[in-house]
Amino acid sequence: MNRFSGQINYTRYEHTVAVAGGEDTVHTGSLLTFVYDLPYFGACGIFPPLHLANEIFSSGSAGGGMSPGTDWEPFTVAPDEYAELVEAIKSTPLSAIRPHARYAFLPFKFDHSFDGITKRRDWVRAVCNKHREEWHAAGEKAGMLSE
Repeated sequence: MNRFSGQINYTRYEHTVAVAGGEDTVHTGSLLTFVYDLPYFGACGIFPPLHLANEIFSSGSAGGGMSPGTDWEPFTVAPDEYAELVEAIKSTPLSAIRPHARYAFLPFKFDHSFDGITKRRDWVRAVCNKHREEWHAAGEKAGMLSE
């Protein structure tokens, strides 16, 4: 199945239902909206390269603990599906994604100078060392972060 054109079923949950005042919710969405619905998918606004995106997709879970999270049936995407997703991210207005995804505050950006880093933790650290200030400034301007 082509994950890009197909639908992904997943569950959103809050860190604690009592605090959040809601319940876990089941969602179905495209890969495009799904990546904007995952906590911590990118790093400082940068979209991960294929090998790290597939590491996340194959885990079947993101977030949780003291923060909201998402669970899904693990999967991976092929290079052509990843390329389609990247093109969709670049060409789809965030306003079309925002109603379907809880973390669609700012559009993902791309920095391929870090694509050769194999470990996700190392990639996040390197990307954020370069992009953190710009990401926070954009977030404050968009009203998603406060000082």
